[in-house]
Amino acid sequence: MVDARGGAMRGCRHNGLRIIVPPRKCSAPTRVTCRLVKRHRLASMPPMVEGEGLAGRIIEVGPTGAQFLGPVIVEIPHFAALRGTERELVILRSEMGESWREHHCEHTEEELNQILNGMDEELDSPEELEKKRICRIVTRDFPQYFAVVSRIKQDSQLIGPEGGVLSSTLVPQVQAVFPVGALTKKIRVGLQAQPISVDLVKRILGNKATFSPIVTLEPRRRKFHKPITMTIPVPKSSTNDGTANVFGGDTPTLRLLCSITGGTTPAQWEDITGSTPLTFINQCVSFTTNVSARFWLIDCRQTQEAVSFSTQLYREIICVPYMAKFVIFAKTLDPIEARLRCFCMTDDKMDKTLEQQENFTEVARSRDVEVLEGKPIFADCFGNLVPLTKSGQHHVFSFYAFKENRLALFIKIRDCAQEPCGRLSFTKEPRTYRSLTHKAICNLNITLPTYCKVRHLNTPGLNTMKEETLAIIADLLGFSWTELARELEFNEDEIQEVRTENPNSLQEQSHALLQRWAEREGKHATEDSLIKRLTKINRMDIVHLIETQMNKSAQEQTSRTYAEIEKTLDQSEGTGPVTLYYRDRGDSGPE
Repeated sequence: MVDARGGAMRGCRHNGLRIIVPPRKCSAPTRVTCRLVKRHRLASMPPMVEGEGLAGRIIEVGPTGAQFLGPVIVEIPHFAALRGTERELVILRSEMGESWREHHCEHTEEELNQILNGMDEELDSPEELEKKRICRIVTRDFPQYFAVVSRIKQDSQLIGPEGGVLSSTLVPQVQAVFPVGALTKKIRVGLQAQPISVDLVKRILGNKATFSPIVTLEPRRRKFHKPITMTIPVPKSSTNDGTANVFGGDTPTLRLLCSITGGTTPAQWEDITGSTPLTFINQCVSFTTNVSARFWLIDCRQTQEAVSFSTQLYREIICVPYMAKFVIFAKTLDPIEARLRCFCMTDDKMDKTLEQQENFTEVARSRDVEVLEGKPIFADCFGNLVPLTKSGQHHVFSFYAFKENRLALFIKIRDCAQEPCGRLSFTKEPRTYRSLTHKAICNLNITLPTYCKVRHLNTPGLNTMKEETLAIIADLLGFSWTELARELEFNEDEIQEVRTENPNSLQEQSHALLQRWAEREGKHATEDSLIKRLTKINRMDIVHLIETQMNKSAQEQTSRTYAEIEKTLDQSEGTGPVTLYYRDRGDSGPE
């Protein structure tokens, strides 16, 4: 509750979330609310073009439509990787969740401190906010929703019929010159220049091509009454320093590409070199255009492959970068094997409910590292730990911001006489024996928890099923858990109850279902009965894994039995020779 004295509140679950209402800014006592919003609750998500992504969770503030007598401060934590000045944050607002527009309300740090008028709340400087990754919103009214979006740095300016020049602060050579009469009314024009990493080009294309920054003029697909002049620096080549060598001769290698798609439509590159005269001045290329679009210069000898090369590179560089943490949980299953659960987290809770229930231990946590939205992350082990995979297979999962990115894997201890420790490496590409020098996203040293005998879950009916068997099934079921539930004769109300009580992840829902089934079936809750149901829903991958675990357990039991017999014989005082006969049962071991 806030009245004329003002007030402030902080988020209890997420560090950095704060709302400050300065004194004398509320006309009447007001109950201020703030909460994070799940995507499915929104009528429409903020519209985002390629290269843009939500930097944090969307927040809902209340009371919706509240008008204040002065500026109110809202601070939201974000997880965008801004790469210095290459990217920026944009604040969007939605009054009722149906449409979105950019929010503008600028105040200097000194003005905000004066507005606080002696409140106990301290405001961080812009530099501190950047270090803590917090976005500050200043507003005089409350929409229903605020969203913070990460996008490529954009320089904008109001340009009218008198014309003007718009330059990029990130790449100063990039310019757009509007002659008099190009526009009939004053509009805000934006200019983006996205630099291209030379290392990334070499990794994807080798030495086949070099590229200029990608230059975008917003708003897209707008026709001008007079042609405007665009200037872009030529691609830097390791073998050419001047434009004479690059563009001389009868077969120029420089191509101008254009994509006129707008809005949320993916870019479609076309080679327009033949229809657009190019002028070379001071290591730059100038040309005229009647429409705003996205432009790109490529220098390659295989000019017929220019569009193909560019499309291939564009798919990689357009992915939105985020700052995330890798967190590793481990559980030792027996003296030589262990199970890992790897998470790539943005704002997830570090204490995972499912892992706590299954007695996993956190063994490593990284600092914040940059990862790309939608791109695969490969995991591999080194040292005294070996990943259990088939030949040619890789442990891989994809990163998506604000979702539970989980990878489960089995590992084996290489040498039991040594400490069970090693290094877990996460890379953008799978490790190959030809190239062992992949640059890692993150390396973590891990030591496995001390092995103790497998404990069964404190649930009636689980005396015949080991805890790790259920964990394996829960990890792999995914969306199939509802099909399995119906085969296990759970009705729709019970399925919905499991879903409601475990809203965080499919693994938790699967685990809760299996626990309910075990409690209900008692001593009849066996692997065999579960295998029959899994076969009916065509999850033979899980069936094969369970059978493998059962065979392994049988072999271990047989080995222990033989060891006990041999020990007994060694201790016996009999004088005659003793011979052991056994029948080979193939994969299941001796009988």
